[in-house]
Amino acid sequence: MKKTFLIFLISIVSLSVIHAQDSTSSKKISSGKGEKVIINIYNDFWQGADTSLTVKSFNRGVAFYLMYNVPFGKSKFSFNIGFGLGSHNLFSDASPAKEMSYDSVSSTNVYTGNTIFNRIPKTINGNKIEYIVNKINLSYFDVPVEFKYSAENKKGKDIRFAVGFKAGYLINNHTKYSGDDYLSGTTDKVKYKNYKIPNIETLRYGVTARFNYGMFGVFGYYSLTNIFKKDKGLEMYPVSAGIAISLL
Repeated sequence: MKKTFLIFLISIVSLSVIHAQDSTSSKKISSGKGEKVIINIYNDFWQGADTSLTVKSFNRGVAFYLMYNVPFGKSKFSFNIGFGLGSHNLFSDASPAKEMSYDSVSSTNVYTGNTIFNRIPKTINGNKIEYIVNKINLSYFDVPVEFKYSAENKKGKDIRFAVGFKAGYLINNHTKYSGDDYLSGTTDKVKYKNYKIPNIETLRYGVTARFNYGMFGVFGYYSLTNIFKKDKGLEMYPVSAGIAISLL
């Protein structure tokens, strides 16, 4: 997945260079014209987590979008639509697992079909468990749309405010752990990834807002969908806030 994001980023940079070479002079974004590339760098604040896990304060995420601007005549309003990739991370002290329940008929433990979180033990066999990374990563192919207002202040700086909606399709999900091998009951250092977390929702959508002053600004996203399927896991969803960078 990192290669996919890298290729997408290289494509964006290449597009920026080509555009710069084609321009003989600096050109400001004015009414009726808009950005072609938007990069969002943000922190995810995860809502809905219960006592089964403790979510870290910093959960970095990034998104890259190619946009097409449709102006409303000669007004300062326009409509933006695009596509791109968005990535979200959840850092915590627990890992998702299939829930098991005791079946009195068979006298065995069976899977319920739900997803729960198991905390990483603090000690094992008298040894303290330490780890560098324990996270869930979710990556989406997104289609954002925006209703945007663009203007220019007295200093010649472009001011843009946009509200919109974003829908996405899950293209990758995995857990990543780096630390002591508590699963084997040792403190040997291990690194592993588990793909296809059970019961993750394939589709996601939510509302967005963005304010830019020149190239830089702020960005927000509020998810209207949970990351797990209904009644199959915690009702968790991200609220994202961070920096918006507009190019071209």
